[in-house]
Amino acid sequence: MNITGYGKATQAAVKGFQEFVGFEIPEDYKQFLLQYNGGTTEVQNSKFYVDTLDTLVCLNILYGLDLQDKGLDLRKWHEEKKEDLHKNCIIIGNDTCAGKILLINNEEEKGVYFWDQGWYSDPSSQDENIYKVAESFQSFIEGLKIPEEI
Repeated sequence: MNITGYGKATQAAVKGFQEFVGFEIPEDYKQFLLQYNGGTTEVQNSKFYVDTLDTLVCLNILYGLDLQDKGLDLRKWHEEKKEDLHKNCIIIGNDTCAGKILLINNEEEKGVYFWDQGWYSDPSSQDENIYKVAESFQSFIEGLKIPEEI
């Protein structure tokens, strides 16, 4: 995995976060938190493809648990934006603009999504601005592209 992490989350922190959000997060994402606890890509400006928008987006940060910098904390982002989120959804990171990376785990929608909060891409609008990126967190990470590959 090409991630420089913020350390390791504890089992207690992951369990407490799941209780806080009210649903169980997928196993691959739990393992990521336990091993890396969020972080940045080792190669700056790693990108992911958003098929519906036919565009590459630069990944900035993946959030973690119980971090000193509250701007990087999963709990803070969930608390701040929970009214805007789908059922069983958490914000797990951001891009280099105003977009957010979402992880949704419910029957209708599962996987990693890009939330074009600033409506930077056509056809984004206030009503339509969430796009599926990957079936799972693991496939999202595996699909990251480094600038030299693009």
